[in-house]
Amino acid sequence: MVAELAGGKMLAPFYGTSLYVWASTLALTLGGLTIGYYWGGELSKRDVEQRKKTLFLILAIASALVIVMPMTARFIMARTLDMGFLTGVITSQIFFLMPPIMGMGMVSPMLISLIAENNNSGKAAGLIYAISTLGGVLATMITGFWLVPLVGISLPCIVAGGLLLVLTIIVLRPKNKILASVLLLLLVPAFFFYNSNQHRETDKYKILYHTEGMLGQVKVVDFTYTENGLNIPSRVMLVNHNWQTWIDRNDKNFSFLYYTRFTNAIIRSMPQGSKALLIGLGGGTVAHQLEQHGMSYDAVEIDGRLPELAEKYFGLKHAIANTAVDDGRHYINVCKKKYDLIIVDALLGENIPSHLLSKESFEQMKKLLTDNGKIFIEFDGIRQEDDGLAQQMVYNTLNSAGFNTRIFSSSPQRTNYDIMYIAGKTKDNSYDTTQIITDKYYPIKGQLKMFDVTDMLSNPSVAVITDENPGLDYYLRDRMVAFREDYLGNYNAEFLEDNMSFFR
Repeated sequence: MVAELAGGKMLAPFYGTSLYVWASTLALTLGGLTIGYYWGGELSKRDVEQRKKTLFLILAIASALVIVMPMTARFIMARTLDMGFLTGVITSQIFFLMPPIMGMGMVSPMLISLIAENNNSGKAAGLIYAISTLGGVLATMITGFWLVPLVGISLPCIVAGGLLLVLTIIVLRPKNKILASVLLLLLVPAFFFYNSNQHRETDKYKILYHTEGMLGQVKVVDFTYTENGLNIPSRVMLVNHNWQTWIDRNDKNFSFLYYTRFTNAIIRSMPQGSKALLIGLGGGTVAHQLEQHGMSYDAVEIDGRLPELAEKYFGLKHAIANTAVDDGRHYINVCKKKYDLIIVDALLGENIPSHLLSKESFEQMKKLLTDNGKIFIEFDGIRQEDDGLAQQMVYNTLNSAGFNTRIFSSSPQRTNYDIMYIAGKTKDNSYDTTQIITDKYYPIKGQLKMFDVTDMLSNPSVAVITDENPGLDYYLRDRMVAFREDYLGNYNAEFLEDNMSFFR
């Protein structure tokens, strides 16, 4: 279970944490166990002494593979970048995750054959599987809830594999001392690899923060961004290597993400004294805009690390005090407050919280809005290979929930950039005349209404998203794959070339 959990986490900075990744992890884990169970059963036909020797060999090699898994994972995934997304995910795990899982699977039938006497094979099997399952439960909880968030991925693999190897040597007392010594020596390069991953600075990037947790891997990184002759000292929050927040270090009001110009425009159009709910805090760019314009706000963030990071590294003043650590859907279901503006800013890379975008969710949000309240939702634009059905579904779902909805794009009459939904209880065009603020990175001038693309995406025949029939994940499946494939080519290759640590 330590290997499975760590293996899934190791994929995150390379391939993300989408359903495809975890489905692959579970499938290859079960596949490895299946092969291991069968092969272990075949090997259990040998005589007792041969079985003991084989058991030691299997346990020792499987332990060694867990010890070196952080090294092999990075080595293999760096060489699967040129493959397609799904091919790369599966190929990587076949090489770095499946072998130790197969070894662990072989152990159970061999142990059963060694302890089963007088036709008590059923009792022996029950004992072995009860103990191994209990160990898996404890290992999963200790690793997932404590070790990985505290010390990262690499050290639990090294320690768990090392302890298993040492216990195997002590209990089984192999005659082949040379093999045991060689395998123990693998701890040396493993700890060296772990130590090298603590290196926080490369030629281009300086890692200020790096941990694993609820959302997966979170990094805060400083670097100098260069474009069109401009050298801008930048700071970025990477969540599983997705660019969640990206600001100018010298001006924390400045964001490189286009859609934040539109949140700023909507916030400035709100009356004085308005109150906002922000679902998805991230590094706090939108919350910072709310603070700048004197709006009180509540924020909801599923990962408790982010409010602290928003204050420490991104200049937000009241993130910890104003933020509830909760799932956005649960928060709106139990919330009793009223808001003038609800901003849904919880989309991250290939991870789309579709449970927040259902008709039932929007109906619940509607109950939290004042009479003139509105919802702002940031969503992904339509890629060249997409048909736009997902974007149309969100629009129809908002209307089905009783909202008057308009859609805006961050580039006039182009839907391949970030798109935003603005939905109100009543028809309200007062914000149309709001001027989009231009800057050195986003020079497009104009009032908000020139970015309206509602007519381009209005399609009443498209289905509505409900809790019972989500649908959105299905229509975004190609987009999830395409996002990671683009990302691998654009960023991860550069990170590898600059020798950035991918996991701790």
